[in-house]
Amino acid sequence: MKRGLISWDREELPVAAFEARLGVLHQLCADYDVPAVVAYSDVCRSNDVRYISNYMPYWNRALTVIPRGEKPILLCALSPRVYPWIKSVTVHEVILPSPSLPAQLAKLCTENGWEKVGMLDHGGLPNDLYTQLGAEKFALVDIPRSVFRPAATESELAMHRRGAILARGILEAEMTAAALGLTDYELAGRLERRFRRAGAEDLVLLFSDGRTAPLPARGNNITENSSATVALEYNGHWVKLSRNTARVICTLPPTLTADVHLETLSGRYPWEGINAREEFRNVITSIQVGIGRGDNRLYYGDTGLQAADGWQPL
Repeated sequence: MKRGLISWDREELPVAAFEARLGVLHQLCADYDVPAVVAYSDVCRSNDVRYISNYMPYWNRALTVIPRGEKPILLCALSPRVYPWIKSVTVHEVILPSPSLPAQLAKLCTENGWEKVGMLDHGGLPNDLYTQLGAEKFALVDIPRSVFRPAATESELAMHRRGAILARGILEAEMTAAALGLTDYELAGRLERRFRRAGAEDLVLLFSDGRTAPLPARGNNITENSSATVALEYNGHWVKLSRNTARVICTLPPTLTADVHLETLSGRYPWEGINAREEFRNVITSIQVGIGRGDNRLYYGDTGLQAADGWQPL
């Protein structure tokens, strides 16, 4: 199951949070002198549009168009029978059936007299869309992601924090002596059931027997050298952490170890590697650490905020 139940708790993630985000895009329209800004979404790259409007596809591609000073318009090829559901869980009020995203965007531009539009992360589009959109009559003005989302906002931090607290509680409750003797398939099933019931929309579970890096379940028995790594999406916000049955922990960020894996969780994709030569500030990151234990390696990691004063767990 790729997606769990998608709903919108307006008390947990209020409409005001989306209004503030749309306000940033309206200002970008003015800054880049464009009548609208366009953002791309698909099942593997839904972070930005989810951030803008709370739209996340079970499948399919989409474009979200944000005209200057107006509410966003969704262009998607999903059947109109799901439009009432989309409107119930997003801020979208206008949805245009779009078997061809470039053609529908071109039609929208013609109808509104737009000769150019801003495109968030233009260079990050899939090649076919990049080529097709480049052949249309309207011009595309690139708007870098770093301008749109330069730092994590308070509403983002709150949701990542909720997801991290949820993930810690479930994983630490399952990665105990009671799991010894289970297969990683069985443990994966137990974790999947608990995470889905707790609201996880997307979920990746990996396991190590102490001899390998975390991998998908393969039928290995859970032992005192086993570790589990979970990445999950909670209300559009990703977290990632690792725990082991031996309950071995380490200080994060670690002081002296070469076996550290850093990723950003607030990029265009669910998680992306971090270039050590770049300076990342005010972004959501995960730190996963391999801890030597004799001939084995245990894993421990968590999600936090990389800010000016260093990394802090959420």
